[in-house]
Amino acid sequence: MTQSRGAEPPSDPPESPQAPPPPRLRVTKGSPWRIDAGRRAKWSAPEFVSANAVEVRQIGDPILHGPAKKPRLSRTEIEALVARMFASMVVARGVGIAAPQIGVPLRVVIMDVDEAGIVAVEPKVEWTSAEQEETTEGCLSIRGMYGVLDRPLAARLVANDIAGKRFTLVGDEFGAQCMLHETDHLDGLLYVDRLKSRDDLHTVEPEEEEPVSA
Repeated sequence: MTQSRGAEPPSDPPESPQAPPPPRLRVTKGSPWRIDAGRRAKWSAPEFVSANAVEVRQIGDPILHGPAKKPRLSRTEIEALVARMFASMVVARGVGIAAPQIGVPLRVVIMDVDEAGIVAVEPKVEWTSAEQEETTEGCLSIRGMYGVLDRPLAARLVANDIAGKRFTLVGDEFGAQCMLHETDHLDGLLYVDRLKSRDDLHTVEPEEEEPVSA
């Protein structure tokens, strides 16, 4: 997923410092396996990225348009997959990525809004708020475009960590958008499938910054 326009947390005025805004992804039960500072530094290093990042699959690739499968991998294998996913996301300048986007049709995602570094295996959305908001959305698998669509303001999912332990994650605003965007990937859906009209799909102009994607 890419960063939506206006999705950056507000910066505090220098003359009146305030507490940092609350996290937009919050763990409410359990303890997910995270891409911590050490893994982030290692997996973002140029030599690691060069050796492990792969090209993100683009719209039209069959792997993006079909449901992903339950992973039957060891913890070591899932961690290796997550490392490749993260390196690929770093190259593409994303804030989230799903395994099908690097050609692996398994139900594994990374959600990195506010550098949360949350890895979710077999995530399942169990609730979304009735209140929705019109927002912009980009995708690493749809380069040079962004869409305007409605997304719930809050969502909750349950998932496994890489060791198979369950946790619950709540997302607000852009955090919820990221959760829904990534879980859509696992069901073979892209944000363009949720647009009301072709008129809601726009080209990123050269002078514009593309919404950061997943």
